[in-house]
Amino acid sequence: MTAKLLAAWVALLAFGLLAFGEAPVLPQGIIPVPDEPPIIVSVKTNKATYAPGDLLRLTFTLNHDAYVYLYNLTADGKVKLLVPNRFLQDPLFSAGTHTLPTEGWVLRVTAPEGIEYLQLVASAAPLSFYEAKAFEADAFLVYTNPAAFASQITALLPRTWGTAWTSYRVHRPQASLSVATSPSGAGVWVGGSYVGTSPLSTSVAPGRIQIRVEKDGYETKSVDLVVGDGEEVSLVVSLSPARPVWPPISPPAWTVDVELPAVGFGLAVGLTSRSISTDLWLGGVGFGMSVQLAPPLPDLTEPGPGGWFAGGPEVEGYIAGWLPLGRGGLIVLVGVSLQEMAWVPPWSPSGALTPLVDIEPETRTDVRLTGGAGIGVEGSGWKLYLLWHSRRGPTLGVVFTS
Repeated sequence: MTAKLLAAWVALLAFGLLAFGEAPVLPQGIIPVPDEPPIIVSVKTNKATYAPGDLLRLTFTLNHDAYVYLYNLTADGKVKLLVPNRFLQDPLFSAGTHTLPTEGWVLRVTAPEGIEYLQLVASAAPLSFYEAKAFEADAFLVYTNPAAFASQITALLPRTWGTAWTSYRVHRPQASLSVATSPSGAGVWVGGSYVGTSPLSTSVAPGRIQIRVEKDGYETKSVDLVVGDGEEVSLVVSLSPARPVWPPISPPAWTVDVELPAVGFGLAVGLTSRSISTDLWLGGVGFGMSVQLAPPLPDLTEPGPGGWFAGGPEVEGYIAGWLPLGRGGLIVLVGVSLQEMAWVPPWSPSGALTPLVDIEPETRTDVRLTGGAGIGVEGSGWKLYLLWHSRRGPTLGVVFTS
C-alpha cells in the first residue's frame, strides 16, 4: 500500500461524503464501527502531523473494562500490532481514559512520509489470534494482509465489543533556500551552522532563520528571514568593502603585584570501581571531574529479569578541600554525578523488521549527590591521599603542585 494510494482513499472518502452523503469507504484492514456498540471507544493522537523521528502518544477512552488491541496500517500494506507487545503483554484496561505508550517503551514515527492509520479494538473477552510466546522473537507482530487480519479479528469478536480508528500525517517540514552574493565566493552560515560558499542552495527548517555572510576584505552581513513549509526563497546579498582598522591606542602600563595561590594538578583512581578522575588545585581547593565505567549490561541472549540498568559511564563533577595537619592532612570532597539508565525488558531483543512505528527502550538520567573523606600526607610539591567515596569506593589520589 503506497502513500499515494492512501491519499487517494482519503480524497475518495471526502468526495463520497459531499456528493452522495453515503458512509465512507474504509481503508483496507479497518474494521467498521458498529451502529450501537456495547463498548464505546474513542482514540486520538497527540498531534495530527509528525516528522520522522517524533515520539507518538495517544489517548483512548473506554466505557467498560475491556481487552484492547491497537494496530497500525502502514504505507507498505502491512499491519503492525502495537498492543499487546513484548513490553505490554496483558492488554486488559479498566473503564476510563488511558495513555499509550506505558512505562518502559516509546512509539517513534519513522519514514516514509504519508498518511498512517491506527485502529483500537476493545473486546469483553481476549482474542486468540496470536500466541504470546511470539513476543520472545519479535517486539511486535507483523501481518502482511490487512484485509485478512481484519476478517480474522472480526470472526473472533464476542457480542460485547467496540472499535475506533484515527489517522495522522508523517511529514518533515522544510523549505528551499538559495543564496547568492556580490562578489561571489563568500562563506554562508544558516542558523549558526556553516553551509558552504556562495552561490549555493540548501534545505532549511521552516520558521525564523538567520543568514550570515562573510568574505575577507568585506563587511559581514546578517539577514533574518521567516520561511514557510514548502517555500522557495532566493536571497541576493551585496557586500561592502570593509573599513580600515586603526591600531588601538595602548593605555599606560600599570604593574600590580598579586600573590597567586599555588597551582596543582591531581589524578585519582578508584581501587575497586574502575574510575579515574582529574582535578585542578588552587591552593587548598580543587575542582575536578571523574568518570566511572558502567558495569556490563545483562546478557540479552538469555532469559532474565528486566529493570533499569546503567547504560553508560557515570560522570561526576566535584569540589575538594585540603586541610593541612603538620606533614599530613584531611581531604573532603562533595559533588554531583550523572548517569544514563536504560530499561531492559525481561527477555532478549531480536532482529525484528524495522517498523514504521517502532518500539524502543526508554532511557532516563539519574542525578546523585556524591561525597568523600580521607587522609593524606604531603611533601615538597606533592600530596598523596586515600579517601572513601560514596560512589567510587576506596580511591587513591596524588596531587602535584608548583
